[in-house]
Amino acid sequence: MTQPWTFVFAVLFTLIGQRTFSQKLTISGTVRDAMSGELLIGASVGDSISGTGVHTNAYGFFSIEVPSPDHYLKVGYVGYLPVYLKNLSKLGFPLEIKLSQANNLNEIYVRENKVLRSPIGSLSIPIERIKAMPALLGEVDVLKALSFTPGVSTGTEGSAGLYIRGGTPDQNLILLDEVPVYNVMHLGGFFSVFNPNSLKSVDLYKGAFPARYGGRLASVIDLTMKDGNNQRFGGEVGLGLLNQKLTLEGPIIKNKASFIISGRVSTLGLTSLLSLRKRPGSGTGEDRVYRFYDLNAKFNYQINKTDQVYASIYNGYDRFKYAEWNTNNGKETESAVGNNWGNTTATVRYSKVFSQKLFARFALLYSKYTSEFTNNVEDKDVNEQSSFYRNTNAGVTDWGGKIQFDYFPANQLSVKFGLDATRHSFSPFVTKSNYNGLFDNTKEGQLPAYQLDFYVDGDIALTPQIRLNTGLRYSLYKVSGRAFYNPEPRLGINWSLPGNWSLKAGYSVMNQYLHLLTNNGFGFGYDAWLPSTDKVAPSRADQLSVGLYKTFPVSGWELSLEVYTKRMKNLIDYPDGTNFTGLLADSWDAMVIKNGIGRGKGMELMIGKNMGRFKGSFAYTLSKSERKFAGINEDSWYPMKYDRRQNLSLTAGYMIGKKWTLNTTFVYQTGHAVTLPEAAVLTGNGSAPKFIYNNRNNGRMPSFHRLDIGAVRSLTTARKRKAELSIGLYNAYNRNNPLYLDLKIQRSNSDFKPTEIGIKQVSFLPVLPYIGYTLKF
Repeated sequence: MTQPWTFVFAVLFTLIGQRTFSQKLTISGTVRDAMSGELLIGASVGDSISGTGVHTNAYGFFSIEVPSPDHYLKVGYVGYLPVYLKNLSKLGFPLEIKLSQANNLNEIYVRENKVLRSPIGSLSIPIERIKAMPALLGEVDVLKALSFTPGVSTGTEGSAGLYIRGGTPDQNLILLDEVPVYNVMHLGGFFSVFNPNSLKSVDLYKGAFPARYGGRLASVIDLTMKDGNNQRFGGEVGLGLLNQKLTLEGPIIKNKASFIISGRVSTLGLTSLLSLRKRPGSGTGEDRVYRFYDLNAKFNYQINKTDQVYASIYNGYDRFKYAEWNTNNGKETESAVGNNWGNTTATVRYSKVFSQKLFARFALLYSKYTSEFTNNVEDKDVNEQSSFYRNTNAGVTDWGGKIQFDYFPANQLSVKFGLDATRHSFSPFVTKSNYNGLFDNTKEGQLPAYQLDFYVDGDIALTPQIRLNTGLRYSLYKVSGRAFYNPEPRLGINWSLPGNWSLKAGYSVMNQYLHLLTNNGFGFGYDAWLPSTDKVAPSRADQLSVGLYKTFPVSGWELSLEVYTKRMKNLIDYPDGTNFTGLLADSWDAMVIKNGIGRGKGMELMIGKNMGRFKGSFAYTLSKSERKFAGINEDSWYPMKYDRRQNLSLTAGYMIGKKWTLNTTFVYQTGHAVTLPEAAVLTGNGSAPKFIYNNRNNGRMPSFHRLDIGAVRSLTTARKRKAELSIGLYNAYNRNNPLYLDLKIQRSNSDFKPTEIGIKQVSFLPVLPYIGYTLKF
């Protein structure tokens, strides 16, 4: 029996063969911002007579066929004045088209086609809209902005981890200039490591994944850094309550080479200056010190019209220390625990236009993540000093390369194909210590793994109304003498209907070869990534989704309704309270619970308005996500921890005149699942009670809801520089949202005998005002 994928690829290559010998005129080139020289991703290039069109790729490149030189092209992008190209036979190769920004431009052509052609389950949020949202202490966050879209939710209050369509945060592939970032959290999860000032675009895929992405089960979040202004030097300074920011960009060689450098440094570290540690005589005290920073830098050089080189770097680090000290008659004792973590990524890319129809990019990638737990004790007096330490590190380092070709044989067909190769080096829980009886395993626990992926992506217009987004990814993964081979078919269908309606469907298979182990505890993440082994197989998921879409081009309203069903297998879990500290790479897979399965389904509704003085969106999700493991809940299904049945969010922005913009966000989520005890065993010696648990995730946290409001005032300084003043309230009506539940034994007032288990909700963030100032130059 012929497989459906055989038919799809037969159609694809037949179209390639037919178009190879066509005599139509081909026009290709790049589209840039006229003021900054930034390449524009997703700009439209359309034949104004025939109505056919294409969009620029991630490097601003396009290729389009026109039936005759007498036709003319319209090049447009949302928020920019369109450019019209005539006398097509006299245009050079490749073109370099520059668009100028325009205020209040209703670019209907771009908006309509982009919505209808994008795959199901994908969306992009403009960076400027993200930066306008109210946020915790004024710190705008890219990932939290995604949580206001359907199918995406967060964990507890303040968490930056995303739970997408029943997945967990480690099941999200997060790329920064094509490099994976393993830990995306600052301040233990209150906001992410991505500085909005350094970003050009943010794309989310949660269904019908393009074949060029792989390695995770739940989603792909693809972030692209700005290239830097190649026309003039400039930047901006940001002053806030959490941190200070500085961004610089400008030309190295005008019109050819540019740079951008953007950094943030925490202000919270200044609070340590208020702690008086040493005092004469005796006394006790404690210190809490937290600092973080992150730095983004990117350089690019346009060798000529067909060749360009890019180099990107990111480095960020968090340090947290909690210390207790005691002084008595000149002797001081201090004990301290700390948690430090950070990422470093780098990429060097080379793009080349080989012909009117063939574009290629080559990349070398580096990514390193490390997480460190420290425990130190020092005894000091006049005559002697002793110190003990224990440091445990967990990390992963990647070296890799990517090659991708974009082939445009016709307007009805575009093909992306390539390969990715990565060498992973895992270092789980490597320990150094001088405590008696503790081992030093710094020379053990290193575990390499190798991955090779081949893929082909095809975008095929079967008819003017029906498009196929089809592809196949084939992955090879080798670790400790064990090899895994997995095909991953992908298929998406877009059917344009009359009246600006469209019907979309998608099916995809994803494999994940990495597993994340996290030590339990509140606050800061101390975790380790580990590869699949002969005992723990790769996780696998397949997802089917269907959606209905409607655009209203004149008013700028958009409507989408999607439903999905998803199944997963080979999931892992581990018993509550498991501590992986000091665990070696060859023993972790004996502790986890293996071979779990998962299932999820949901409905997602979104209504948005993207034009005019009022812009905003309404998102609603009704979903269910469950897990099943042998030996848990009597082998029956139970809710996944962050299964939230209902999730509603609202974002709105309104311009008042030319100076003020009011912004608000509201979110409501039903409580996530939590495991509650059914009884407790009391002892007579005054020790803490021992709670007895039966079913996993048998209770629910209280519901979560919060309103944030903010306002942005546009200013002009005495030196004619642009500035912005941001003010607002986080958690405006002071909702006591649950952080965790505190369990205690309730006793009677008369005889102090235990009566029941009391559950107290612990909240963390009250109403918080914020103020920020940004100066652009």
